[in-house]
Amino acid sequence: MLDAADFWTFACAHYARAGMQDALLALQDNEHKNINLILLLMYLDARDLSLNVTQVQALHGLCDTFDRTVLHPQRQIRRILKQQHQHYKAYDELRQHMLNAELAQEKYQQAMLIDYLNQQAPQQNPHPDNLAHYLTPTQRLTIPAKT
Repeated sequence: MLDAADFWTFACAHYARAGMQDALLALQDNEHKNINLILLLMYLDARDLSLNVTQVQALHGLCDTFDRTVLHPQRQIRRILKQQHQHYKAYDELRQHMLNAELAQEKYQQAMLIDYLNQQAPQQNPHPDNLAHYLTPTQRLTIPAKT
């Protein structure tokens, strides 16, 4: 059984690796890829668990729905505040609240993905390559190698 807290810890550690944040944000902003899904596929690889294309597509669908209905509107509001309301006296405090809310939503999305996977039973595989089901070879090259 996969654990959402364990995945969160893994995701935070990998996101903090040198060059990872920039690479993942570029994939999100330029290629419309979901960072949580990329990190999840990396997490599964690290645990020698493999998904099939259908499972990855289902996870992508879950991410896409949540992104469109929750995360994208949140990010849009944060951008508008940054562009048009920095003069607001409590802007810094409001921005921090917005960032905290977005982070909580990211964590919730990760828990949703783990809940889905716990119903799917990923297969043991000593050489998984789950990212191949989601990213092109060129996109995969943008992710920094583990050091």
